[in-house]
Amino acid sequence: MAVPGSSRVYFGSTVAYNTSRSAPLLCGDRQLHETLMRLTGSEEDVLGSSVDADENLSDEATQYIRKKIASTRETAIAYCKHTNTDFVIVEGGATGPTFNPKDLTTGFAVLAVAGRQTDHSEPELLAQTIVYSDTADREANMRLYADSAAELCSEVLSRKPSDASTRHVSVDNTVTAENYQDCFDRSSHLRSDESVMNEMQNDANAKHVVLRGTDQVLFASKDQLLLPTYADLNEDRALLNDIQGAMLKRIFVGRLGSSQTPIFALALPEDTEVQSHEAHFANTRSHGAFLNPIHNELAMTATALVNWQKSNKYCPVTGTPLEYIHGGTCARSTNTEDRPVLHWPRQDPSIIVLVENQASTHALLARSPRHPSYLYTCIAGFVEAGETFESAVLRETNEEVGVTVDDDSIQYIYSQPWPFPRSCMIGMHARAREIGLPSINIDPNELVDAQWFDKEVIYQATVETDRLGAVMDPKVVEDQKAKGLWGGKLLVPAKGVLARTLIDKWLK
Repeated sequence: MAVPGSSRVYFGSTVAYNTSRSAPLLCGDRQLHETLMRLTGSEEDVLGSSVDADENLSDEATQYIRKKIASTRETAIAYCKHTNTDFVIVEGGATGPTFNPKDLTTGFAVLAVAGRQTDHSEPELLAQTIVYSDTADREANMRLYADSAAELCSEVLSRKPSDASTRHVSVDNTVTAENYQDCFDRSSHLRSDESVMNEMQNDANAKHVVLRGTDQVLFASKDQLLLPTYADLNEDRALLNDIQGAMLKRIFVGRLGSSQTPIFALALPEDTEVQSHEAHFANTRSHGAFLNPIHNELAMTATALVNWQKSNKYCPVTGTPLEYIHGGTCARSTNTEDRPVLHWPRQDPSIIVLVENQASTHALLARSPRHPSYLYTCIAGFVEAGETFESAVLRETNEEVGVTVDDDSIQYIYSQPWPFPRSCMIGMHARAREIGLPSINIDPNELVDAQWFDKEVIYQATVETDRLGAVMDPKVVEDQKAKGLWGGKLLVPAKGVLARTLIDKWLK
């Protein structure tokens, strides 16, 4: 909002002056739009709010302010949900120097803060207030509203009724920790101790990351895995025929929580079904990003280990069959004449890079043949033997889209395991060398399309992506299309995927 005084509070905003034409601005939320259009300024509109208009105002002014009370409340909650943020603050009011209704002679603003009490709870109204000014000066009022908004945010963040400001990860509903290392310990130093491994395999409390085939894991909810014990697995009759043999081949993943509960990867056949109404198998690639950080790492680690064992049956040095030791995390050749050869799981480094133009107004996104027609993402490719990450960025962008990037602009951002089948993605950022929007010449063997997208267009795509959910699963998007809830042309990877991290960092 280009108004003096507002920059200290508003990091991003949507201005909807004419509600009847603002539906596209409201996160595409038809229900929100219809709610705002129905407001009349009656007493019913302020039910659910802790504030009301001053009783000394005219009926017309009271109705006007009550509509602002209701609209800021509903919009704050809806935006918090759609943008997937911890907090959202919404302002609605009048700054002057002219006013409607006419009997308003000084400014006012209704401020509403919505947020989540915990990581997994639904957004709710946390605070709402009305700020009355004694002037019709627009700049003075905007400064007053901005300062009041900052004070309200500070007040909300300082509350501790349910520790809303304390964020922690819940692991399997039994383990909580603010420190990542307290949650998941890979325990690599214990893998070669056969007695310890046997003890953990016989532990009745040991839990399992359950895979169906090599690309699906067992979920308990959208953001948590189901981590059953052996006894839990035996209660599901549909699994009885599958788990007995699989238990002999399970792979040690690590230990979880302060209780140091052993965690194993358990691979079941591709046609496995579960009877539980709550548990369900979901594709790790398209749904893993929605898991909380600890469960995401458990899923990625288990998937990587199972994929490694499946694709490594024979020793590449001796040609003899491999046997798995150290809890299944190491492979040993079975040749008897020479010293056995040991093998460990490997990751192949791949770069993924967000390329921007020199003015930082556009980013280069591409679509590969394996992605749905609406999904565009960052340029990516394997790092070749003897190649640096920076050299891979230069080569891949030139080979795949014909764009040359500035060597000095290349920066490392973040990394992410991507065990499909065994990559480790190295996230980078780079800037095109040519001024303007460099021409694109795609490699048709690698890509279907690539375009320079405006920053505002990409931002809107992130909002739509967060609203729709697992957009890498075409069924999810097609279902939304069929219901008339989405008719756009561009979506990007979901939060939790490295490509999205690069996009979000660029947008900020």
